Parts: sequence; C-alpha cells; structure tokens
Amino acid sequence: MAVPRLGRRAIAATELALVAPVLITLMLCVHDLADGFQVSIRLERAARAGAQVAMSGTTDLTAVQSAVISAWPALSASDVPLPVLSCECGTTSVSCTATCASGLIRTVTVRATRQLSPLLLRSYAQGVGHAVARLN
Repeated sequence: MAVPRLGRRAIAATELALVAPVLITLMLCVHDLADGFQVSIRLERAARAGAQVAMSGTTDLTAVQSAVISAWPALSASDVPLPVLSCECGTTSVSCTATCASGLIRTVTVRATRQLSPLLLRSYAQGVGHAVARLN
C-alpha cells in the first residue's frame, strides 16, 4: 500500500520533531565535555610548568606562580593560588627550616583553576590543573 506524498512529508516532519531535541542535547553535552577536557589539559600543562620552575631549586613561590600564569596567559592571579611548600622528615610533617637526620623532603604543590561556562553539564563548571614537585 502506497502512502500518499503528503503523508510521507508528515511522517518525516514527525520524525524530525522527535529526534532533533535528542540530537541537539547530545551535541551540547559533547561540547561541554570537550571544553572541560581541553581546559583541564591546558591547566595541567601550566601547573607542570610551575612545578618545573620549583624543581630548579627556587623557594620563591611567587616565581612559581608567575611561571604558571606565563605558561597560559589567559590565567590570572585569582586562577592560580600561591603554591604550597610542605616539608617532611620521614613521615612526619615539620617546618621547612628544621633539620632532619634522614634528610628533609620538600614538596611544592601547584594548582590552577579556571571557571567554565557549560551549556548543560553544570558539574563541569570548573577546570582544575594540579602538579606536585618533590624537591631534594
């Protein structure tokens, strides 16, 4: 049985009306995910650049922060908090000026964050990059 030509158009329009919202929603979700991944990768690279500066032997945390910002100029000082320097003697946290018989282990933790504007996925509202450098 042949469907009249007008009926075929109505079926096609109905199919489009049912499928289009699903496809558009899927495309927006993929956009949010891709944007979040891209920003997180950039933040990780910038944080690693700061960790490399810390590994060069500097204890100037402002210089480490500046290295992160210069690695990705779109970042600001509010996106990159001052890195955290922590010291351990064995498994115990100590002051970084303390002496330790087994050798003082210094660690610099670098973080970078960036606010995102997701279209649908509100859980992807912030990208984070993180790097830890262990100094000897």
